[in-house]
Amino acid sequence: MADIRRFPALRPVKEEAIGTGSLSYEEVIERYQSGRMFQNHFGEFFVYEVKDGDKVYNGIYACASVDDYLKGVIRNHSWAKDQVTEDRLSRLERDKIQTDPVILTYHKQPYITVIMNEAKWRAPAYHFITPDDVEHTIWELYDYSKAKLLIDAMYGTSDLYIAAGHDIAAASVAHCQDMRAADRNYDPSVEFNYFMCVLLEYEAITEDGVVTVPRFQPNIFSHVI
Repeated sequence: MADIRRFPALRPVKEEAIGTGSLSYEEVIERYQSGRMFQNHFGEFFVYEVKDGDKVYNGIYACASVDDYLKGVIRNHSWAKDQVTEDRLSRLERDKIQTDPVILTYHKQPYITVIMNEAKWRAPAYHFITPDDVEHTIWELYDYSKAKLLIDAMYGTSDLYIAAGHDIAAASVAHCQDMRAADRNYDPSVEFNYFMCVLLEYEAITEDGVVTVPRFQPNIFSHVI
């Protein structure tokens, strides 16, 4: 049973979404302090559509549980090893912010597709085309009842699978374990117990056993932990 939740994303104002690129922690903070980025503290899901040539991909930006990773609900490639790079972990320990998502897949659930499509009835939060001719459209899923339905649907999923970002997940888990070790009475609901992810339907990105990860805009969202 997969535990996902909304997260208080730090994100750019609409006019600057296309120029986000790969930002350092210092750049994220500078943009936030100058009003070029903002945060909704109550937390949201985001439906993210990528049109790349004749391919269309739909994902959900969310937060996944470290405990699911530790329990094996979130699975790795059989050939992949959880190697925490010192650079990534030290940056996470220092900055307390995640700027890259872990790409997670789930097996097809038509009801989740319905929820994503209903989110698209509203005007998008972001819409832009990057210089590589990839079209990006992002909708907020902030309706509590719809968010609850999505959480319940994902809770009925027996496993999630890491398609990309193994090192990001491993660093997030290591950081969480360090935080827990430092405080045995830690609050399990605080943000360091979760890491930012994009949920994608496995069948939609896999063809003949080959997984294609959509080209999401780097650092469009950040997760403060």
